[in-house]
Parts: sequence; C-alpha cells; structure tokens
Amino acid sequence: NAEYMGLVLVYTRTDTAAMASYKVTYFEARGGGEILRLTLVAAGKEFEDVRLNKEQWQELKPKTPMKAMPLLTVKEGGKETMYCQSGACSKYIARKFGLFGKTPEEELLIDEVFDGVCDTQQALVKAFFAEEEKKKELMATFATEALPKLADYVGLRMATFGKGGHIVGDKLTLADIQVFRFIDAIILMGQGELFDKYPDTLTKVYGTVKENKKLPIGARNDQSPSSRLYNCDVLMLYQSKHAVFFG
Repeated sequence: NAEYMGLVLVYTRTDTAAMASYKVTYFEARGGGEILRLTLVAAGKEFEDVRLNKEQWQELKPKTPMKAMPLLTVKEGGKETMYCQSGACSKYIARKFGLFGKTPEEELLIDEVFDGVCDTQQALVKAFFAEEEKKKELMATFATEALPKLADYVGLRMATFGKGGHIVGDKLTLADIQVFRFIDAIILMGQGELFDKYPDTLTKVYGTVKENKKLPIGARNDQSPSSRLYNCDVLMLYQSKHAVFFG
C-alpha cells in the first residue's frame, strides 16, 4: 500500500506469506506427498492435510494441472492456486520459509542433493517393479552401488559445506529433509540395517533431522505429524517383498 505524506511516498508492507494458507493433497500414504508435509512442518506452517482414496482421486483428477498428485494448493491474497510436482512444490516452500540456503551457491547445492536422492530412489523403484527373477539382482545393485554412491556424495558435501550434521550450512534445509525422507521410507520397509555402514554420512543426517525441534517426529509413532501417511496395503506389500529384494 502507498500513502502520500507531503512529497514523501510511504509504503506499508503486508506480509502475505504469513497470511497464506496451504493444503497438501495426496493418497493415504507417505509417497510423493511426504516431502511437502515434512517441509511445511519444518517451516512451522499449519496446513490442511487431505488424503484421498482411489475413488476420491478419480473424481478430483480431471481438475488437476497434470492429472497427478501430490498437489499443493495455496490460498493467498484472495486467490487460490493448485500446484503440482513434489520437487517444485517442496522447493517453493523451502525458498519461501528459509529452508533453501542463504546464497545462490547454497541453493545450487540443495538442489543437487535433492536430485541426487531422487536418482538413488529411482534405482530402488526400478528394482521394486522389476520381474521377479531380476528383483534380487537389482536390489543388490542398489545396496552395493547406488547407496554407497549417495553416501560418499553426502559425506563430501557435509565435509565441505555442512556443519553440525547438516549437509549444507549449519541449519536445517531441504537437503537434510530430503535425505531424511528417503532413509525413513527404507527404514519403514524394514531395511534400516542398510544404513549401518554410513554412521558419519547418511545416518548422521537422519539423526540430525530426527532430533530437530522443528520436526517433532520422534519415533514416528501414530501421533507424529506424518505418521498416518503410510498406506497399510503398501506397507504389507513392502514387508512381504523385502526379503526377496535384499536376500
């Protein structure tokens, strides 16, 4: 707003970020919606957590930008906009609320970590959906190649740019949250021992995020912010298959 006082133009600023409201829409699962939820919790922002069943999703699907979830709906300044793509939405939240570094170089590093985790996750997804005869081989490749590669990379960035168990800088960023989310999903699959080899890199970041007071997730019990997010059918599927995956 602007007011004229003699010859002086005085601007008054309204903090629209503080006035905005947020809604995350996804299935009753962690999946792609988890990184949005965690980032909003880390930012200290309340949000509407909408979880759809298959029938509800089919009804909403034609009204969405890319016919896919997760979705982030932002209502700000009287206007409501629905956004999609988990990476784009989580980075938007992180930038808006100080979880995306302090310089363009730190932003680049956080982007780098985010995409590196996505690449590693793709190796896991590839194994999960492979033909039965290929599952064990691909999971072995994930455990012996993809995961050590990520751990080495995270260790390199921590040693050069991080402090206090963080990957970039000395405070919680989206880079830490992304690594946490990735590890937490695998722990939920019953394969937490995969990270025993990486106490100073991946496991250290996981512990740092878990202990952060902004994310009161503790032992991930049913009262934690994102504890209700995992679909029971998906969890049962993981539990029934992981012995095949890891041998």
